Amino acid sequence: MNFVVFESGSRAGLSAELFFEEYVKATGAKHQLFLSDLDEDFQHIVSRHTQVHLIHDVQAFEMLESGEAVIFPADELTRQSNPVAYKIAQGQSFSNVLPFYYNKMQMNEYLAPLTSDCAIRVPETFALSNVCVKPNSMSAGSRNIQFLDNACVMQKIDIKHEYVVDVLRYDDEKMYIFPREVTLKNGYDRFIKLLPLDGELAIHVSEFVKAVCPKKDGMFSDIFHLQLCQDKSGQYYYIEFSKRISGTSCVNIVSGMSPFALIDGVDQQINTRFIDGHWRRFEDFMLMMK
Repeated sequence: MNFVVFESGSRAGLSAELFFEEYVKATGAKHQLFLSDLDEDFQHIVSRHTQVHLIHDVQAFEMLESGEAVIFPADELTRQSNPVAYKIAQGQSFSNVLPFYYNKMQMNEYLAPLTSDCAIRVPETFALSNVCVKPNSMSAGSRNIQFLDNACVMQKIDIKHEYVVDVLRYDDEKMYIFPREVTLKNGYDRFIKLLPLDGELAIHVSEFVKAVCPKKDGMFSDIFHLQLCQDKSGQYYYIEFSKRISGTSCVNIVSGMSPFALIDGVDQQINTRFIDGHWRRFEDFMLMMK
């Protein structure tokens, strides 16, 4: 099978490449991975693996439209915003997306009643999208006033801990949950602590997922990730979800995460060695994979 990854100049593209290399090394699979990006310089990078190829988006779309490849879910926007990619992605459950997945207000309003009994709460979301935000204190003129169109307005959470949880769901019941606590810089994981695959947060995520999708179908199927947080009282909150691997998901390779194994219907080989309560830099995980 040939896989195309869009927006491959990102960390998610790097994660897809590392997952692929690890899977080929472990299984001898003959798949080919095509990493695509709009940046003209990207295709001039030389891959270190004979089954990994760096191409431009034009070539990627030619492959997809001719039926030579499928989309591996690592991109942030392409499957949503490009009509050709959107249509092709619908042909595979692991790459399929729907428009409402990325409407944050609509998604919160959809999730809240389904998960009302779960340990993970959906923040209160207000039924307004075009808003004028004013400080509720002394102000002069129009200082500190924001006018926002098409915004999701929800309660502010006093965040103490932030989490990213990658999930590989094989069927209605069987799923592998890879949670990690993170500190962020510019939206990327800076420091990372791997959490138990069967610990408190993983149990709460399983409950949340099954409350929304009792069957392996739709938004919480195959490959996806959740962003969560915990406030100072210990309450967990949902932040958002994406139907793709998370950008820094490659850190879970040391625990046995393998999205290509899921696609091929092969079981995961779990390793708990590095789930030890220690914080590590993202770069430390890269050094482990050398």
